Amino acid sequence: MNSALYSGWIAHRRFAPRRHQFRYRIGMLYLDLAEQEAVLGLSRLAGSSRFAPFSFRETDYLKTFTDRGVRLSDAVRQLVGEALGHAPQGSICLLTQPRSWGLSFNPVSFFYCHEADGQLAAILCEVRNTPWRERYHYVLPARAPTHLQDFHQHFAVTKAFHVSPFLPPDLEYRMSFSPAAQTLGVHMADWQGEQKLFDATLDLQREPLDRSHLHRHLWRFPWMTAKTALAIYWQALRLLLKRTPVYDHQRADDRFRTATVPTEERHHEIH
Repeated sequence: MNSALYSGWIAHRRFAPRRHQFRYRIGMLYLDLAEQEAVLGLSRLAGSSRFAPFSFRETDYLKTFTDRGVRLSDAVRQLVGEALGHAPQGSICLLTQPRSWGLSFNPVSFFYCHEADGQLAAILCEVRNTPWRERYHYVLPARAPTHLQDFHQHFAVTKAFHVSPFLPPDLEYRMSFSPAAQTLGVHMADWQGEQKLFDATLDLQREPLDRSHLHRHLWRFPWMTAKTALAIYWQALRLLLKRTPVYDHQRADDRFRTATVPTEERHHEIH
């Protein structure tokens, strides 16, 4: 199947006004939305039940659509189509932390949207903030590969959504995505003018998604969503103790924002 498990590391680094960094292990699900039934049928420990150890529920994502009964894949296509003027008709694959023991928590989830011929058309990022429980979407239009080697997608977009109280609002996100292959990487940096304030990196390795690997995943990451939530508050406390400046919460004034593809001479700035 197209779906898979990924495990590896997530790292955060703050460069100004206070230096701060951390790194911890993470396990994620890469789910082809057309394969939900097959994936959730692999084990009695998996399912769509709210309190299953390994659970997936469409209503945990794009809630303005799915709460009205719209299928998640259709919701993604509708939003991407509204942003780009074209709705991709191929597979929709979601990189996320599955719901665990009743808790759904994802600071960001990535929808990889493909054309009917399998080519990547766009990446949709659904971002959530804590503790305000708001959501926002960044639509990233993909470029066609120009060679047969691994092709990284690069994007730049103005920040439109308040996520961390320790980062100012006037930022530009610069993002890089590797193909979702045997390894998968995501890198995002926050720039204020010519100064990089923060970056976050996902460095993941692909594993097959079958019964034995799903059980192994649950053994290694039994409370992944809870661990993520607790880590956010623990790191926030550490930042407060370092007297890191705090910025007031601001609500987004639009529903989504579309990224641009940086020019070739700016690609080196992504990292």
